[in-house]
Amino acid sequence: MVQQLKQKYLASCCVWIIACLPVLSLAETPAAPDKSPDVSSEYPAEPTVTEETREREQGAEEDPLAQRQIDMVENLEDVIEEPDAFSLYGSIRIRHRTTEQTSFWGDGGSRVGVDGQWQYLPEYWLFGRAEAGFNILDKLDLLLDNGDRPPGAKFGDDVFLRLAYVGIETPEYMLVAGKNWSTYYRVTSFTDRFQGTGASASGTYNAGTDGGYTGTGRADSALQTRVIIDAFEDNEDFKPLSLNIQIQQDRPIPQIDNAHYKTSYGLSSVLHTNNNFAAGIAYNNAGIDEEDLPALKQYGIDGNATALALGMRWYDDEWYLGTVVSWLDNHETTDKLIYFDGTGMEIYGQKRLHKQWWGVGGWNYLKPDSSETQAGVFKINYYVLGVRYSFRKFSQMIFANIRFENSRLQDGTRPGNVYTIGVRWDLP
Repeated sequence: MVQQLKQKYLASCCVWIIACLPVLSLAETPAAPDKSPDVSSEYPAEPTVTEETREREQGAEEDPLAQRQIDMVENLEDVIEEPDAFSLYGSIRIRHRTTEQTSFWGDGGSRVGVDGQWQYLPEYWLFGRAEAGFNILDKLDLLLDNGDRPPGAKFGDDVFLRLAYVGIETPEYMLVAGKNWSTYYRVTSFTDRFQGTGASASGTYNAGTDGGYTGTGRADSALQTRVIIDAFEDNEDFKPLSLNIQIQQDRPIPQIDNAHYKTSYGLSSVLHTNNNFAAGIAYNNAGIDEEDLPALKQYGIDGNATALALGMRWYDDEWYLGTVVSWLDNHETTDKLIYFDGTGMEIYGQKRLHKQWWGVGGWNYLKPDSSETQAGVFKINYYVLGVRYSFRKFSQMIFANIRFENSRLQDGTRPGNVYTIGVRWDLP
């Protein structure tokens, strides 16, 4: 096990270095002299974006605190001048799915919530949010997308808690307590952008839950700090670095009765550049008591639940591209709820086709290690192609996509393709 961790660590470092090379080269390349007007034609232009595009991509973040951190970096003066606020919001997300077995309408992550902030001292804020998800249509939707439900959700759970946290904020850091998007998600969110599918290979929504117990999705009862560090103060190519830390205690192990993790912790860091590129690394560790291992081996668990993710994303006015690679131990499960060690990869991309029409596509792949015999032939392997029509950025839109399945269940059964149409309408 120690040797495997060393190999994964070295591999991660290599990928991280390679990922940063394009950004570092941009930072180190001197500006072309003014006397060479044709030099720009020799190099691909860096992505340039409008303010509308920045708002579009910022609004695509599921995590509102990630949006807030970006505002602190890019628009601090505007944030300081914002009045105290309290607001109600909601999002209706309905979809119709067709499979080889059935066809039905379902809920697609609809939610309603309240949030507020109070600047009690200059540049010091108190803030909070409470958000409930609800299922307004067929509960069969739970079979195809567990990520929208909390751990332990069952048929008939029509209303459930998605987020509930309070915190203190300054321009440099946040301290947050409650149920909140995890530090791990700061990186895996790069590819969690499909409507009604995806995010199956990053370890975000593990073991058929919303990632709350293990701490990689919407983490339960978590204490977090999110810090902004101006590590590149003298370099105009880089924005301040974000460093995020999370801790949980005594949360249940998903899908196993009367079993709990000990201390769980998460770490992540994301580096943004001024040419709209970002790279991040995230790690999460949910501790297992060694005395519990003999009883847990029947479920495939032989140690701590760990998740390591490396991600990159880049965008401009006309496109977006994100990728995440993950290494997961005792973290994900097969369809028979057997835990395994494995490696995953997600790719997501979108391209403007014409005005408000967008094409989307990507790939999710997760396979247990060859030594994981308890997992059988289980494998996640599917492609997604789709189209969107955007009424207001991506907060109000209609969409359609096809999930081309090449996955295998634990017993070798192959699931069929999934065809989805739907609508997302955020209010206000």
